[in-house]
Amino acid sequence: MFIVRLLLLKSLIAFILVNANVVGLEWTQYHNLDEIYEWLSELERKFSPLVTVYTIGYSYENRPIKAIKISSRPGNQAIFMESNIHAIEWISSAASTCFVNKLLHSDDKTLQDLLLRYDWFLVPVMNPDGFTYTHEINRWWRKNRKPTGFSNETGPCYGTDLNRNFNYEWKRSGFPLNDPCDHWYHGSGPDTEPEVLALQNFINQFEDDYIRLYLAMHAYGNFVLLPYGHTSEVFPPNYDQMMRIAQGFADAAAIRYNTTFQCGASGLLNYSGYVSGDAKDWIYGVKNVPFAATIELRDNGRYGFLLPADQIAEVCTELTDGMLEKNENKLILAATRKGVKPNSRDNPKCQYRTEYQPRWRSQVFILRYSNEKLIEASKA
Repeated sequence: MFIVRLLLLKSLIAFILVNANVVGLEWTQYHNLDEIYEWLSELERKFSPLVTVYTIGYSYENRPIKAIKISSRPGNQAIFMESNIHAIEWISSAASTCFVNKLLHSDDKTLQDLLLRYDWFLVPVMNPDGFTYTHEINRWWRKNRKPTGFSNETGPCYGTDLNRNFNYEWKRSGFPLNDPCDHWYHGSGPDTEPEVLALQNFINQFEDDYIRLYLAMHAYGNFVLLPYGHTSEVFPPNYDQMMRIAQGFADAAAIRYNTTFQCGASGLLNYSGYVSGDAKDWIYGVKNVPFAATIELRDNGRYGFLLPADQIAEVCTELTDGMLEKNENKLILAATRKGVKPNSRDNPKCQYRTEYQPRWRSQVFILRYSNEKLIEASKA
C-alpha cells in the first residue's frame, strides 16, 4: 500500500509541475529585490500547498527577508540554501533562484525525485538592504547598510559583513576585520546584525537533524568551501566524507563547460585567508548540520563580481548538475558526522594554503588597494 501511495504521489507531483505555467523571472538578466519577491509570491500562488513563502525577519532598513519552502510530503529531511548575503554577488541569487525554478518545473525524473525526497528551503536574498543599494546606488557594495557609528575622512561608515558576524569562532582569526570602514568589517560583536539573527531564529525553530545539508551560495572563484574557516590545522571529524561529497559536486559541475571547482576547507582555500564567524561554520559547529558548504560560483577573476548576465544560464546548469550527481542519497546519507578526523597530509584531495595562498593573496591586494570603486564602496 505504501508503494502504491508513493507512486501516486510522484505521479501527482509530476502532473502539477509539468502542467503548471512557467512563472516569473527571466534568467537572461539580473533582477532586483522586488522582482525576486514577486516571483516567490507567484510560485506560492501557482504551487500551493507545495510551496510556502515565509518572511523570516526584517533588515536594518525594515525590508522583509523572505524564504521559500518546497515540501511534497511530511517527514522529509531538508536541504537549505541561502544566497546574496554579500550584496555585490548577484550571480548567487540568480543561480539559486534558477535552480529552484528547474526543481519546480522540470520533467526530469531525477529532479522530481529530489523534490519528492527532501524539503527544500531557499533564502534568495539574505542582505536585502545591501542588494537594493547595489541596484540603485553603488554596484560594488558588499555589506549590509546598518551604520557602524564610526566615521573616517570620507564621512560616516556603514555596514557589517554579515558572513563574518555569526557567533562561531567570531573574531578568532582572519584579515583585520575590526575597522568599521572596511568592507570585511565583522561587526561590534557576534550576532549583532538583524539579518543574521533572522536566519538564526528561523533555523532554530527546526528540530535537530531536520536540516541535513546547508549550501551558502557566493561568488567568485569556483570553490566548494567546507568547514572550518578560522583554521588550517583543525578539521571536522567527517571531513573525508564531506570532501568526497564536495568532489562529487565539483566533478559533475565540470562536465558540460569544463569549469574546475577546487574543494577543501575554507581555511585552506579562501581568497581572504582565514574566515571567522561565517554562516556555514555556524551551521556546522553550532547547529550540527552534517554537511555545510560555501559554493563560490563563477568565475576565476576575468569578470569577478561583475559576471555578465549571459552566463547565468550556464552557472545554473553547473549548479544543477552538481546537485543531481548527489542523488541516490549521496548528498544526505553520506553526510554523517560520524567519522575519523582526517590525516589531511595523507589525503591527496585535501588542499593546502601554501599551494593557493599567493594567487589569492594577490587578488585580495588588487581588490583592497587597486580597485578604487570597491574601496570607496566600503566607505560610502
